[in-house]
Amino acid sequence: MRLTPQQRQAILASVGHYFGPNAHVWLFGSRVSDQRRGGDVDLYIEPEQSSLLAELRCKAQLKEVLDLHVDLVVKRPGHAHPIEQIARETGVRL
Repeated sequence: MRLTPQQRQAILASVGHYFGPNAHVWLFGSRVSDQRRGGDVDLYIEPEQSSLLAELRCKAQLKEVLDLHVDLVVKRPGHAHPIEQIARETGVRL
């Protein structure tokens, strides 16, 4: 996994702040592999609570703190998407 401990902690703090302390987050995509280089930070979040405003603020904060492009996939009740299953199966839970 290509995240520093500080980056991991920043992600968990931001997700906890905007989506609730019991939110779950997975890193998926190219940053999971230690053999790959570069790439954005792809996060899948199962929130305790959620809103579009929280999603936008979290993404902006993470982009600023990590100084990397961040993509968020946030689970919405009643709306299943294939990327959610892919993120859980191939990702690393933080």
